[in-house]
Amino acid sequence: MRKILAAIIVSILGSTIPAMCAEKFAAFPTVGVCTGSYVRYRAEPNTDADIWGRLSVGEKVIVDGLTAVDGEVWYEILPKNAQESAFVFGKYLVPYYDETTQQSAVGKMIINVLQTYCPNEDNDYWGEYDGEFDYPEVKRSYNKQGWLVRVELWNPSKDFGFGDIHIGDNVSKLREILGEPDNDSGTEWRYMAGNYAAFTFSVKDGKITRMIYEE
Repeated sequence: MRKILAAIIVSILGSTIPAMCAEKFAAFPTVGVCTGSYVRYRAEPNTDADIWGRLSVGEKVIVDGLTAVDGEVWYEILPKNAQESAFVFGKYLVPYYDETTQQSAVGKMIINVLQTYCPNEDNDYWGEYDGEFDYPEVKRSYNKQGWLVRVELWNPSKDFGFGDIHIGDNVSKLREILGEPDNDSGTEWRYMAGNYAAFTFSVKDGKITRMIYEE
């Protein structure tokens, strides 16, 4: 009955999980989606290891890699925007992005952003401004499930950016790393990752002045 219910829920969520039918993980790290209800994730890739938590149907996690134990696949994941990896049984995860997006420069930048900006504990993770350095303006938004869905950066900082791209960089760096934009209005360059996410870079005098990631 639980499996039937899970299948029904996955079907209902299909419109919000565009890559449920993707065949495989083509690159790591990437984003995976849980297909089961109350799926345990553990400290080690075996059923005797400590249970650290559970995933719900449709819940997204960063997938760092896979390992085989006794012929069964386990995925190493970062659940709930966590910084410590855990393991989940392979049959309960499918890719969120299609294979092309997983392997693209934009897809890889998405993972960098998620790994860099996911933590919700501002005081612990970001520290406090002490007046001795240019602290960047960073605005993050999360959905009801706690997943990071938007990051906006402005003001220059060598410590914060989207991968190797930072405020103040020449726009030529965008072409170098991400290629030609999907949309170039002159003042904004926009790169799309299929229907999953987008990066928008505000441009002035040939320099990047603002960067936005949004899902």
